[in-house]
Amino acid sequence: MTEGLQLSWWLIGAYLALMLGVGVWFRRRVRSVEDMAVAGRHSGVWLIAFSVAATWINGTTLIGISALGADFGLDAYWSGGSFMLGTIWIAYFIIPRLWETGVITIPELFGRCFGPRHRIVSLFLVILRDMGVTAGTIGALTLVTTAVLGISVAESLLLWLGVTSVYVFLGGMWAVMATDAIQFFIILAGSIAVLVAGLAAAGGLGGLSAGLDPALIDIFGRAGVTQVLAWIVIGLAITGAYQGLIQRGFAAKSADVARRGFLYGGVIASIWYMTPPLIGIVARTIYGPGLAAEDAFVTLAFGAAGNELASLVVVCVLAASMSTLSSTINTIASNFTLDLYARFIAPTASAVRQLWVYRLNVLLVGALAAALYLALPLLIELFWIGGRIMGASVAPALIGIVLFPSLRQAPRTVMAAMLIGAAVQAVWQTFGAIREVGAVVIIWELDPILVGLPLTILILWIGARLETRTGGRNAAA
Repeated sequence: MTEGLQLSWWLIGAYLALMLGVGVWFRRRVRSVEDMAVAGRHSGVWLIAFSVAATWINGTTLIGISALGADFGLDAYWSGGSFMLGTIWIAYFIIPRLWETGVITIPELFGRCFGPRHRIVSLFLVILRDMGVTAGTIGALTLVTTAVLGISVAESLLLWLGVTSVYVFLGGMWAVMATDAIQFFIILAGSIAVLVAGLAAAGGLGGLSAGLDPALIDIFGRAGVTQVLAWIVIGLAITGAYQGLIQRGFAAKSADVARRGFLYGGVIASIWYMTPPLIGIVARTIYGPGLAAEDAFVTLAFGAAGNELASLVVVCVLAASMSTLSSTINTIASNFTLDLYARFIAPTASAVRQLWVYRLNVLLVGALAAALYLALPLLIELFWIGGRIMGASVAPALIGIVLFPSLRQAPRTVMAAMLIGAAVQAVWQTFGAIREVGAVVIIWELDPILVGLPLTILILWIGARLETRTGGRNAAA
C-alpha cells in the first residue's frame, strides 16, 4: 500500500514545528487558569468558527467515518453530520445563555445551581465522554502513522501525543484555537485531495457509477432506519454537553460572537462531513468487497497518491487528529484543575500554583488517554461509549437547566435523572442485543441511546413538576 512512496519529511517536520511554534508564541499570553481554559475570553467570530469546525473534523471521524462509508455507504453521514445539526441548534439556544453565566466548565454550572454533589457527578460523566474521544483520536493517529511511517505504536504515541501535549502545556486554549484555525485548512486540502485522487483512479464519475453498489448510496438504507435515527440522536445529545466544544463559546468576546462562531462553524463542518463517507464509497468501489473497511481511507489515500500527495495526507491526518486531541486534553485538564483541585483539594492555592497544576494535568490526561486506547482500540465506539452515557445524563440535564428555570429548583430530580440515565446506558451497552459488529462501530438491534435518553427526559419532566410543586407547598406551609 505504501511501498515505493517517498514522503516529504520536510513537510511533516515543518507542520510539527509550526504547531510547537504556536505554543511557544502564545505562552506569553497565559498568566492564569482562565487564559489556559478559555483564552481569557477574547476570541473573535472566525477564530471560534474555524476552531469549532476543526474540533468536529478529527482523525477518528476522518478514518472512522470513511470506514463506515465503505461498510454502510451514505448512511455514514449521519454518524457525524448529526453533530453539526446539534452545533447549529445550540448556537442559537444554548451557547449565548451559557456564556452569560461566566462559568468555565460544565460541572461548575451544576455546582453553582445545586452544590458539590452535582458537580462531582457531572464531572465524572463529562470526563468519561471526553476521555473516550481523546483515546479514539490517539488511535486514529496511531493507525495511520504506524502503517505509513513504519514506526511502532509506542513511538507513534510518544511522538504525536508529545508534540500536542507540549503546545497545549505552553499556550493553553490560545494555542489550541490558533492551531485549530491552521489545521482546518490543512484538513480541507488533504481530504478533498484524497477524494479527487480516488475519483480519478476510479475512472471519473462514469467509472465510479459503473462499479458502484447501489446500496451504498441509500442515505437511510444499509445500516437501517433505526440505527441512522440512533446516530442522529447521539449527535444531538452529545453536542448538547460536549464541554470541549462549548468552551470555545466561553472563549468568545461576547454572547453574540459565541453564537455566530458556532453557527458558522457548524455550517462549514456539516458540508465537509460528506467527504469521509464518499472516500469510503470510492475505496470500496475501486478495491472491491475484500477491502477491510478500517483500511478504506489509508488504502485509497496512498493507493491513489503520488509522493507529494502522500505527504499532504499524512499531515492532514495529523492535523485532523491533533486539533481534537489538543482540545480534549485541555478540556479535561481544566476539569481536573478547576472542578477537583481548586474546588476540593486546595481551594486556597495561589493563581500561580493553580496554573502549574493545570499544566501538569495536561501531561497526565495525555498519558491516561493513551492507556485507554491501548485497552480498547475500537475507534468510533471509543467516541460513542462515554458519549452515549453523557448524552443520556448530563446533556439533557444541562439543556434543561439552561432553558427551563423551574428545573433549577429540582436538585433531586436532576441528580436522579443523571444517575439513572447513565446507569441505563451502561447496562444496555453491556447486555443489549447487537445486530452487527462493523470494522469500527457496533450496529445495535436497538441502540442504547434510544432507551436511555427518552427515559432521562421523562424523569426530568415528571420529577421537576412533582419536586417544584412539593417545594411550593412546603414553602406555603
